[in-house]
Amino acid sequence: MELGTALVNMYGKCGSPDDAEMGFNDIIYPNVFSWNAMIAVFSQQGSYNKAFNVFNKMTWEGVIVDKVTFHSILSLCTKPEYLVSGKWLHTLLITRGIDSDVLLGNALINMYAKCGSLEAACKVFDNLPNPNHVSYGGLITAYVQHGQGSLALQLFAKVQSKGITPNKIIYICVLKACTDVRDSQQGKVLHDQIVRSGFESDVTIANTLVDMYAKCGLMGEARRVFDQLTIRTTVSWGAMIAGYVQHGQCHEALSIFEQMQKFHEQCLPNVITFVCILMACGNIGAIENGKQIHDEIVSRKLLDTDIILGTALVDMYAKCGVLAKAQEIFEDLKTRNIIAWNALITGYAQQGQGHEALNCVKCMQCEGISLNEVTFLCILNACSHSGLLYEAQMHFIDMAQKYSLQPNIEHYTCMVVVFGHAGLFEKAVSVIKTISSGEYPSGWLALLGACRKWGNVKLGKLAFDEVLLLDNGCAAAYTLMANIYASAGMEEDAEKIEAMRVKIEGPLEVEEL
Repeated sequence: MELGTALVNMYGKCGSPDDAEMGFNDIIYPNVFSWNAMIAVFSQQGSYNKAFNVFNKMTWEGVIVDKVTFHSILSLCTKPEYLVSGKWLHTLLITRGIDSDVLLGNALINMYAKCGSLEAACKVFDNLPNPNHVSYGGLITAYVQHGQGSLALQLFAKVQSKGITPNKIIYICVLKACTDVRDSQQGKVLHDQIVRSGFESDVTIANTLVDMYAKCGLMGEARRVFDQLTIRTTVSWGAMIAGYVQHGQCHEALSIFEQMQKFHEQCLPNVITFVCILMACGNIGAIENGKQIHDEIVSRKLLDTDIILGTALVDMYAKCGVLAKAQEIFEDLKTRNIIAWNALITGYAQQGQGHEALNCVKCMQCEGISLNEVTFLCILNACSHSGLLYEAQMHFIDMAQKYSLQPNIEHYTCMVVVFGHAGLFEKAVSVIKTISSGEYPSGWLALLGACRKWGNVKLGKLAFDEVLLLDNGCAAAYTLMANIYASAGMEEDAEKIEAMRVKIEGPLEVEEL
């Protein structure tokens, strides 16, 4: 029997579940160890149904199920559709009085967390008489998985107060919690602990540190950790590139992407990295870089399987003003989602091709794709850039009446721009008064821009005063008002406003002038 069990284990570890099952069936009187070995084989293979079949047969034959059996079978119940089975197993543990066992308790925490039942995971943890570092790590992981970063940090503080030494998993999860809540100060403290614990050289922890600093906007710190890495993975490079793009440092993102290309054989960019770098190219109009990246994506045949990349290419070419190419790629997409449509509409809007943008909207509707808030913002921007007053009003009305979408501050601001640029100041002011201007000065700032175009000094001064009431540090308002005065020949007033701007912002650089 021991030999038979050993064979089952051996075949399982070698990835041969069929041979393992044959070996198990040859055992005349399998004991609990043999059954557990067979369940473990199917668990390792992720064969939920087969493992449960063995478990059920085991109980039918009267074999007493032990903790190892429960642990193995619980490890399979990690999808929402298996939650019912997991609860049933939990009930069996309670009836046998072993639900407070720390090994099984940890398995239950993991099961409930992955099945989406955070409350149940917390109850299991609270019922453990002596939770260990795995218990704490499991619940911290659960909090992070469910977007409860603050609770994860609170639990980590309890771990430290109890003198429990964090393991690698706990450090990684707490770093992710710091990232989620953008707590860079706690992240720095944790970084120091990681260095003292000797975990800094671990690639996964180092990558998580880079990601944490990057997402918190501390690109200098992220770069220092990155530069110290002896092994850089696709994740390492991707975290740096994504961080630079997220914080508007697109030239730096391109620079580090070029460095990554030198390690092409070791670290191929993945889809996420390609999407980020294409975004960087679009944001700064780096069309040549974008074309080279496009060629690489095509050579790796990634467009055949990934719509996200196709959409990112449409967005990049559209932002760079190469609308013919954006349209070509768009038409080649196997599936056109709303993000791709919005990217194309935005591209036409930015180039002042409002009619083409509106044609895209009609085609989009013909394909049965519903317009969302972003689509309407794209439409209103297109109308604004092209002076399509009537179209803008109709779509703004349709947004609420036809599509039951509530306009937000950006939609209202677009309408202020539309009316203002058309010289319809009363309508522009009326729109501003319908929004919560006490919280958002953008409406008055948009009106101020229109007053500059039409040389409306009186209304411009009113809009300027309203902006300052809401945000007296708005440099754009000072610049616009100074320009309005200067255009009206009111040099003394323009100089006063400029002096006020310099006081809050400093003198303009040469390139700004």
